[in-house]
Amino acid sequence: MKRLKFAWIVVVVGLWHCGGDGEKGTSPVATIDPPQAPRALSVERIGDGEVWLNWQAVDGEDGVLYVVYRSVGDDAAAAIDSTFETRYKDQGLRYELEYTYRVTAINGGGESDPSNAVSGQPLNSLTPQVPTSVRAVAHHLEVLGQLDIALDWADNAETDLTGYRVYRSTEQGFTPTLEHLLLQVSGPGFIDAEIEVGTVYYYRITALDLGGKESKPSEEVSDVALPSPVPLVPVAGQEAAAPLTFTWNRLPEARAFRVIVTTSLTSGEVSDIPLTSDTTAVFTGRIKDGRLVALEPGQVYYWKVVASTHSEGIENSVSRVESFKVAE
Repeated sequence: MKRLKFAWIVVVVGLWHCGGDGEKGTSPVATIDPPQAPRALSVERIGDGEVWLNWQAVDGEDGVLYVVYRSVGDDAAAAIDSTFETRYKDQGLRYELEYTYRVTAINGGGESDPSNAVSGQPLNSLTPQVPTSVRAVAHHLEVLGQLDIALDWADNAETDLTGYRVYRSTEQGFTPTLEHLLLQVSGPGFIDAEIEVGTVYYYRITALDLGGKESKPSEEVSDVALPSPVPLVPVAGQEAAAPLTFTWNRLPEARAFRVIVTTSLTSGEVSDIPLTSDTTAVFTGRIKDGRLVALEPGQVYYWKVVASTHSEGIENSVSRVESFKVAE
């Protein structure tokens, strides 16, 4: 049930004043009557899980707050919302139920009698829209024990939506069937942790409404958890001379790599090496305090390579950390 919006109206019921002769007296108190009941309440239209109401404004009343009451069957009517407008949309309703509505008006004098009653039963005529902006991002981070593919997509705008179905296959171009149904989720996202390294998984998403109608499947997306890259040169504290070049093994499914050079095993990054689709990269120092960071001769540094299946370099898998010493 929606939270009501409350309007506080202060009514002054009595004021003392001084008369011209200096004696205290009381002025007449103006009373405020409750407003008339709203008139001509009607169902403007019925939609998918929605009932639209409108009514006539109370005559001669500005700033009146209207309270919408709703009931089902023999249940007592309950206030579900309030508005200063003369129309209201009730949404997220069940299709098999008929809903009855009344509206009251509130001013400083209190609440009016209820309006006439109207009823409406929501439709389920429209199939949900196809989910869009579906994305899959795989992670294989051994240090964190993380192995999964994170899915997300744009949330559908339908008010009668109950959730989404996630379909998965290891075959590209698949047509979703119950055999491919992974699960149903309530929101626009899911983390698939039942995967294997090196296997490409393909996904399609559908939207489901309260009446069981299912959208057409989304466009297919895919990703793969990559094996961890293996650093090849320099390793195990090898001495390395300028121009310092890093080399690692090839991963067929990887689209981008990023080399990170640090002053310790876990922190102190000094590199700003561009993304590359190759398996080698030349050291480029960071700009710090307006100056280019250079590697110091005789100093030990550490490096690792991050592999990605996305051209923008989103982290998928990470190599072990290796060390090297800058030649003097």
